[in-house]
Amino acid sequence: MMTGLILAGGCSSRAKTNKLLLKVNDKPLILNTIASLSSLVDELVVVTGKFDKELRPYLSNFKVVYNKDYELGMFSSVKAGIKDIDSDLLILPGDISNVSSKTISAIITNKGIITIPTYKGKSGHPLFLNKEMVNKLKQENINSNLRAFINSNIDYVNYVEVDDPFINFDVDTIEDYNRLVKQGKELTYES
Repeated sequence: MMTGLILAGGCSSRAKTNKLLLKVNDKPLILNTIASLSSLVDELVVVTGKFDKELRPYLSNFKVVYNKDYELGMFSSVKAGIKDIDSDLLILPGDISNVSSKTISAIITNKGIITIPTYKGKSGHPLFLNKEMVNKLKQENINSNLRAFINSNIDYVNYVEVDDPFINFDVDTIEDYNRLVKQGKELTYES
């Protein structure tokens, strides 16, 4: 079994608006992100936080977990989301919306204990963790983060090079959003 975990609990502070409801391809950004994972996983869990009430109307077909500790950052959403998960896992931030199904399939096909996609040598999302590593992640302190967790388990990491600049493209600002809308699938990664 494979669970997809979408992290949508952030405050959108750099965008100064709920960026997950900004329209991309005539639908909210969060629904684009969900669409990239939903057909490739057995279950989809969306973790909300500050914008829970605004997002819920768009999430009625999915399991939603509210992260009461969202102000602690993204890792608190990871911890809230995995609490009841007992399967292999793909983690994708809600503002990384255009990862191709080919990329996600490559991660699933090449899955190891921890699998991270890379584009031109730079790691991105979604992150794959097998069931045993998900159980280990549950034990991690809420004040930690995914990078620290991965670094402490670096011997288990499998990197998969993909031809997909979207693994590294998140919408942090309105400028990022405008670039995403303008360039769409023509986006190129700029290091």
